[in-house]
Amino acid sequence: MRGQKTEDILAFLEKNKAQHVAWLTDVHASILFPRTTDMPPEPPSIERPDGLGGGVETLLHLCHVMHRRARDLVEAVRVSGKAGEHDYRAFMAQVCAYFHETGRLERQFWEVLVKTDPLTGVYNRQGMMNDLRREWERALRDGQPACIGLADLDHFKQVNDSFGHGAGDRVLCAAAQLFNQLLRPYDIMYRYGGEEFLFCLPNTDEWSAARVLGRLCHHLAHMPVLVEGPGGRVPITCSIGVARLAPGRSVQEALTVADAALYAAKCHGRNRVEIADGT
Repeated sequence: MRGQKTEDILAFLEKNKAQHVAWLTDVHASILFPRTTDMPPEPPSIERPDGLGGGVETLLHLCHVMHRRARDLVEAVRVSGKAGEHDYRAFMAQVCAYFHETGRLERQFWEVLVKTDPLTGVYNRQGMMNDLRREWERALRDGQPACIGLADLDHFKQVNDSFGHGAGDRVLCAAAQLFNQLLRPYDIMYRYGGEEFLFCLPNTDEWSAARVLGRLCHHLAHMPVLVEGPGGRVPITCSIGVARLAPGRSVQEALTVADAALYAAKCHGRNRVEIADGT
């Protein structure tokens, strides 16, 4: 999920940077102490992680250009005994561009990692309120509806008590993965805390939100999770409360309203979606 992919990309960036530092040492040795038998230092060859974003692909393009300029520069030194100032400056400008982009990507992916729940791989509450306020402001500005849904896994304490916390963690991960698959591409999910998840549904009124989130309840109820121990299969359901991000209601107030709707869903039998009164 998101957290593991982010860690893989950060590891790739760190390894790529370290190998290029060593390669640049060899490049400068070839420029400063040229010998006619020297060949251009071989650039690093690194196995890339799956799912690289566009930013990392841009970095790889910068590497390609940097490698080409280094090869041409070292070859010119080998043939003529010196480097042209213009070519050297162009090479160093490419080196600076590479390290600048590497630093930018590291900051970007570290920020994603900080905002990601390490267990389930979905966003955590870090930055959630800013995201919700931004969506609330967009909804007010554009006159489009937006809703939030607060979900709670039913009887989750019984899972921990009966099967252990390892089984509880597996249930949380399975539920998060299913939700992630069923939500629309522009919906955002957060681990709100414990066994609770929060969904932000842009451009969606409360009835449409209830239909989208109702699919989550339906599919979750038909997806028991395999765990170790007697029984081995844990049935899961969830209850969800829906509230609208509306004018005259702050984001915090909307969360309170969604929580009240979630409580109503629990009281009305669980495994259901409840729309907040007056939402």
